[in-house]
Amino acid sequence: MLVEKAIRIVGGNKLSGQLNISGAKNAVLKQMILPVLASGEYTITNVPDIADVYYMQEVLEVLGISSQFSEKKLEISSPEDISVEAPYEVVQKMRASIIVLGPLLARKGEAKIAFPGGDQLGPRPVRMHIEALEKMGAHFDLSHGILIAKTDGLKGVEINLPYASVGATENTLLAAVLAQGRTVIENAAREPEVVDLVKMLRNMGAEISGEGTSNLVIEGVNKLSSTDHEVIGDRVVAGTYIGAILATRGEGKIIGINPDHLPMEIKKFESMGANFNIENNSIEVSTQGDLVATEIATLPFPGVATDLQPIFGATLLKAKGTSIITENVYDQRFQWIPEVERMGADVQIGYQHAMIKSVNKLSGAPVNSTDIRTGASLIIAALQAEGESTITGIDHIERGYENIVSLLKSIGSEIEYN
Repeated sequence: MLVEKAIRIVGGNKLSGQLNISGAKNAVLKQMILPVLASGEYTITNVPDIADVYYMQEVLEVLGISSQFSEKKLEISSPEDISVEAPYEVVQKMRASIIVLGPLLARKGEAKIAFPGGDQLGPRPVRMHIEALEKMGAHFDLSHGILIAKTDGLKGVEINLPYASVGATENTLLAAVLAQGRTVIENAAREPEVVDLVKMLRNMGAEISGEGTSNLVIEGVNKLSSTDHEVIGDRVVAGTYIGAILATRGEGKIIGINPDHLPMEIKKFESMGANFNIENNSIEVSTQGDLVATEIATLPFPGVATDLQPIFGATLLKAKGTSIITENVYDQRFQWIPEVERMGADVQIGYQHAMIKSVNKLSGAPVNSTDIRTGASLIIAALQAEGESTITGIDHIERGYENIVSLLKSIGSEIEYN
């Protein structure tokens, strides 16, 4: 009988120290797909050593694109001819794999993609992706769970996204760079990861303007070429460690992050009682005394990232007063709440709102992670609980966090694999 790996935490230790964070998961997974657009040799650096990178390597492999990953460096070789099929057994592991749709249509004129899997976060329809690509000249059919797409040639159009979806923005962008004519994406996502994707595309020869704003303009080119790229730091990982340090009333320095990528999050942490010393590539954080309650509402960038909503929630469990969290992005982002209630937290859910009432004490308990950010939030809850907690479902955590156990141990937590 196989015994599931777990993380064991004995809470109550104040965290203190310095952490170097990894490259951004939500940037590198899309950048790994760019070799679909053009043959050649690519080198991507500052790549996080996380499960999702290995999953995306599997997607590349079934497309006929080889890659080697070691010591934060990913070398990718894209041949002149690639496959257009990404089967279910590969795609099911990660929703981000739907991003191959646009570039396959752009380079090969067809794609056969299984509907993606990944975290169970409620409906994340790909309708916006499909509607945008249909406007550009693609035709779709769904057969036995396989999305079959074909085009006689993509053409530039004006696309107004009904929501500033990161995935729909990226898929449309990756199709538009090789389309004929000009594509304008209105209400485009403004996230730093999208800006970083544009940076790599421009180095490949793409003609793009407006990144970081709600209007992206793409002039299609006939051909792209391979390039090298360094991934930006992961703002969600940085926010997670800030939350962990504050929850234990500690102090620390996060290195490898652009503070401009966490504008609203820093303001919200400050409203809770955090003190920051901010430099170009680092964030130093501390707090005096108890944290206080605040209100959090998730929104597309530059609002509070939905990925950090569970992190804020766990950090606020013992904050004085009553906190209100409003989730505006994903319907089921509150999966962390039933688990922290097992530890003695007082949280009530109503539709898209969660009300967190301060408790004096959290008690260690066995809990289970259902997705990446739920797992991180449970770690933060356990760090401030009395006694021992065991967290299962840690395969989710390892999809998004590089060496989280050893890093937290290095700054004073009593944490280990069990």
